[in-house]
Amino acid sequence: MDRTEIDKKDEVMIRIREIGDLPGMAETIHLIKKLRSSEDTAITEITNLILRDYALTIKLLKVVNSVLFLQFGQVTTISRAIFLLGLERIKQIALSLFIFEQLEAHHTHPLILDVISQAFFGGFFAKRIVHNLDFVEEEEAFICALIHPLGKILVAFAWPEKIFEIHNLSQDEQISENSAAVKVLGVSFEEIGITMASEWNFPPRIVQSMHIIPPTNYSSEPGAVERLAMVAHLATEISNELVLDLEKKKRKEKISAVLSGYKETFPVPENWEQVISTSIQDLNNLDAEFNRKMATSFFRIQLEEWSVPEGGPKPEEENVEHPAEALQTIDTFFPVETEDSPETVFTKGIHDINSSVLHPFALEDIVRIALETIHRGMKTADISNTLFFVKDTKKSQMRIRFGFGESIKDYQKWFVIELGEGMDIFNSSLNKSADLIVRDTHSPRVKHLIPVWYRKYNPRPCYLILLPIVVSKKVIGLVCLEGETAGVAIISKGHFNYLKILRDQIVLAITRLASKI
Repeated sequence: MDRTEIDKKDEVMIRIREIGDLPGMAETIHLIKKLRSSEDTAITEITNLILRDYALTIKLLKVVNSVLFLQFGQVTTISRAIFLLGLERIKQIALSLFIFEQLEAHHTHPLILDVISQAFFGGFFAKRIVHNLDFVEEEEAFICALIHPLGKILVAFAWPEKIFEIHNLSQDEQISENSAAVKVLGVSFEEIGITMASEWNFPPRIVQSMHIIPPTNYSSEPGAVERLAMVAHLATEISNELVLDLEKKKRKEKISAVLSGYKETFPVPENWEQVISTSIQDLNNLDAEFNRKMATSFFRIQLEEWSVPEGGPKPEEENVEHPAEALQTIDTFFPVETEDSPETVFTKGIHDINSSVLHPFALEDIVRIALETIHRGMKTADISNTLFFVKDTKKSQMRIRFGFGESIKDYQKWFVIELGEGMDIFNSSLNKSADLIVRDTHSPRVKHLIPVWYRKYNPRPCYLILLPIVVSKKVIGLVCLEGETAGVAIISKGHFNYLKILRDQIVLAITRLASKI
C-alpha cells in the first residue's frame, strides 16, 4: 500500500470516528448479545437499558400498543411488554429502534435508507434460512447479518456520496463492492466495520463473523463462528444482488449462482425464493411497526419489483392505508402525551399488574412491573436506583435480586444487608416491618443509622426509602429506593401512597402463588 492509499485510509477512519452517535448503539448491541446465560438477568438488564432513554421507552410502548399487538390489550410498562412478547422479540424491536434513531439523526439520506434497509433485509433473510436448522440460533443469525455490513453503513452515514461512487465502480468493473471500496476509499468496508466494531467492544463472535470469506474457503465442518460468518456473508450477498437494477429473471440467476457456492457447507433451502419473499414481508412489517415510510428507497423499489409475478403487470396502486395505519384502538385514538406525569405512570403500572395477575404469571414478572413503575414514577424525584432484596435462605442476609437504575451489577456485589438486632436504618425497617425514609444520608441527625459499609461504597449524599415485603407476618424481602437529595422536595404523600400500593401488590402476588403450592 503506497503513501497515498494510507493517507486516504486515515482520512476515512478519522471521518468515521467523528460520527459520534453510533457508539451509543454499540452498547446496546453488546448488551443484547451478552444477555444469554440467565433469562432473569437478561430481562431485567434489557428493561433497565431501555428505561435509561425516555424517548426509547415511549416509542417501544407505542409499538407494543399498536394494532399489530392488539391481542395483548393495553401495555404500559416495558416489563409487561417483555412478559407478553418475549425477550427475543423485545431485543429485536429495541435494536431496530436504536438504528432508526440514527436514521432520523442523519436526516434519512436516500442512500442511508438503502444500506439500512439492506442490512435489515439481510438480518431477516439470515433468520429465515436458519429456521429449523441446527446450524446457528435464529436471533444470533439476525444480529450478525444485521451488523455484517457495518463498514458500509458507517461510510453511508459519514460520506453518503462515496456509496454511490463505490456502487457504480463495482458495476462498471464487475468487482465486489468491498473491492471497489478499496479503490475509492483506500480501505475496504470489511476493514472499516471490523475496526470500529473492535473499538466499540462488540462481542468477539460478532466481530469475527464480519469477515468476508469466499464460500470456497470455508472448511468442510465449519465451527460456530465460521457458521455465523457464513450465514451473515450469504445474507449480505443476497441483499446486494437484490439491489441490482436488473430484470427479475436475471437477478434470480445471479442469486441462484451465489447460493450454489454455499451448497457444499451450508444446507441452502430449496424454497429460497419464498424465503426472500417472506423476508421482504418481514421488512414491510418492520416499517409498519415503526410507522416509517421507506418506499422511496431504491432498494425497496427493487424489492417491489421482486414481488411482481414474472411477465405480469404491476398491481395497480390503490390509495389504501396499511391496516396498522388505518385502524386504531380506543387507547391510541387520542394524542399520546409527550411526558407522563408520576400519577399517570403509577396508575398505568398498577393497571398492568392487575391485568397480569388475571392470567398465569411468574412472580418475578409482577415484581419487575412494580419496580419499573416505581422507578419511572419517581423520575421527577431524581431517583437513582430501585432495588428489590430477598432474604437469603441459607444466610442471615438480604441480597439484591434485581433492580433498575445505575450500576446494578456493582451494587449486587457490595449491597448486602446483614440481618440482626442492629439499629441501622435497614435493620430498623426490617425488624419493625416499618416503611422508612431518610431524607439525606449525610445528615448529622441520621449518620449513626447509616452503616459504615454503605457510606464507603456510596459516599454521595442521597435519600433512602425502604418498603419491607411482609407475608404472613414474616419479612421476606425489601424494596429500596435511592435518589438525589434534592428530589425529596418533589415527593408528596400521594407518591408514598402509590409506593405502598405497588409494594402491597407484590405481597398479594406472593400470597396468591403461595396459596396454590
